[in-house]
Amino acid sequence: VTVAHFLLVVMAAASSVGMMNDTFFVGRAELLAWVNDLLALSLTKVEQVHPGHIFCQIMDALHPGVVPMHKVNFEAKTEYDSVNNYKVLQSVFDKLKITKNIEVAKLIKGRPLDNLEFLQWMKCYFDQCTLGTGGQVDYNALERREKSKGGSSFVGGGGGNSGAASKPKAARGSAASAAPAREERASRPSSARARAAPASSSAGAAAGAKPTAPAPKEGLRLQLEEMKMQVERAEQERDFYFEKLTDVEALCQRPEFAGNPLIAVLEKFLYFEGATEKPDMDAAIVEALETAGQKVKARVTEIETGAAKASSPPAADAPVPAQKTSPAAELASPSRQPLANAENRSD
Repeated sequence: VTVAHFLLVVMAAASSVGMMNDTFFVGRAELLAWVNDLLALSLTKVEQVHPGHIFCQIMDALHPGVVPMHKVNFEAKTEYDSVNNYKVLQSVFDKLKITKNIEVAKLIKGRPLDNLEFLQWMKCYFDQCTLGTGGQVDYNALERREKSKGGSSFVGGGGGNSGAASKPKAARGSAASAAPAREERASRPSSARARAAPASSSAGAAAGAKPTAPAPKEGLRLQLEEMKMQVERAEQERDFYFEKLTDVEALCQRPEFAGNPLIAVLEKFLYFEGATEKPDMDAAIVEALETAGQKVKARVTEIETGAAKASSPPAADAPVPAQKTSPAAELASPSRQPLANAENRSD
């Protein structure tokens, strides 16, 4: 088996992964740790992958030389920039014959659940492609990312807020440098100001300690987000299986399958209600087969009876039905000719 053939088999298997596969039960923490280790990043939220650049680089780590990294934009902030990244990803999928559908309209919105599911699929694809190496690839993420727009400074998470984060530091530095000048201008403070200084410093220290208090609220917020994601997943699974049941019901009602014993079994379980006892599957199959067998026997008997009647000769003493003749045939018959000649002579 060649490497190319093996990859084709892996891609086909990964493309057909269903929602109930173990892949879709990998947690956010495990996924983030995997991405950060593979690409040398520091992502803190799953939705930070929504611009598509992370997905492109994961494919670049798996298939060197296939992803045009110079077209990937790590500074993508608008939906337009994100769509361009997903166009690059789609072109890579086309080259590798991957049939996985990329729901770009959902992913670029940054909703945690949609990005979580696609990242879970990426993890599954990565694991299947690296079965022989134990999930390890020889990949220099920093060097490859430098070829992309904004990739050299991208570390994940706070890429767009680095400037804002540096402003408070600069403000604190300027305030510290201005402190000696204020001390020189007020070199002779009054005793009241001297007594107020320790109080103000203690108040400042207390004020600085306040931001650590809302830590429990942050934990509750994370729990609430986790519960929302679980509800969304449950709703998606409900809609998924309800659609399947609707398709099965429509299939059972098609006239082509009327009388099929399998349809009878499916309908018995489809319309089963919780108030009654759940039917036994083996007993339902046996009953459906027996009913179908009885119908087949009855039909065969009916056909055989009709064929026997059609092929049996008539009885010897049975009266032969008189044949009707047309008026023209009666006039042309020999028995009618003398009467016709007599009528002509009388005229």
